[in-house]
Amino acid sequence: MKVNFTGRHVEVSEALKEHAHARLDKLASFLDDIIDVHVIFSVEKQHRHIAEITLKTRSSSLVASAESQDMYGSLNQAVDKLEAQAHKSLDKRAD
Repeated sequence: MKVNFTGRHVEVSEALKEHAHARLDKLASFLDDIIDVHVIFSVEKQHRHIAEITLKTRSSSLVASAESQDMYGSLNQAVDKLEAQAHKSLDKRAD
């Protein structure tokens, strides 16, 4: 799984990258065909921390975005949204 990070008006720290890798590895446990992941961190007006994640698999592409006061919180919310989308698509394929 290839993970690309982009920071808009923010420097992406190693700790933030490690946290993102840890959360995305949990997704890889049930989505085994992940090809590419692009994580975009942005800060607007000093208090809006936004995390956008685009995850590409062989069969589909999943996109999630979240906003909060904290970058780690935004990342966690976006990954939670991706998990929900992944479970939904897996359930559709099973049916």
